[in-house]
Amino acid sequence: MSLVDLKTDNPVLSNIYSRRSIRNFTPEPVPDEIIEEIIKAGTYAPSAVNKQPWRFVIVKNRELIHRYAEQAKKGWLKLYQGSDDPERQGLVKFMSSLKTDIFYDAPVLVLVFSSPDAFRGDIDCTLAAGNMMLAAHSMGIGSCWIGLAMALGSDPAFLEEIGVPQDYKLIAPLIFGYPEKKSPRAPARNRDVVLKWIE
Repeated sequence: MSLVDLKTDNPVLSNIYSRRSIRNFTPEPVPDEIIEEIIKAGTYAPSAVNKQPWRFVIVKNRELIHRYAEQAKKGWLKLYQGSDDPERQGLVKFMSSLKTDIFYDAPVLVLVFSSPDAFRGDIDCTLAAGNMMLAAHSMGIGSCWIGLAMALGSDPAFLEEIGVPQDYKLIAPLIFGYPEKKSPRAPARNRDVVLKWIE
């Protein structure tokens, strides 16, 4: 069974269908009130037994964001340098370059952590991150989930520097900023995704 295209005037669906990951930003800073609204949207995600385990670290200092990018690269390389996997070898080459900025010179970095008492903090915080990226898009702010930054969550010195307890888990490193140019349309979706429709 394939999914069909339905024309919609629903602004929520239009927002979902048009959001793209953004990796080129203008130098314009994102106002604090917009960042706060993005965080608020994250807190309205569902969570197991309403634990609301998400905790946020917001970084607006560009020098720090660049330094954290370098720390993340070093941590990632420590884990995967020497891997025989061709895909990881390509990423090692990418991460080894001095030109590589995994945060793409974004003006805002938000790290979403899960508190240790969560039942499924990984799921809850992923849902929060999804809300945040969609909320940002609705306000003209671009976003991208930076999976290559996950090594920061295993760096005790980094956690101490940003004031996060060691038992909190980094789930989603997100960047935000005004897109440098209008995003192209989302690529075609795979339509054959329903394994079984049972009635």
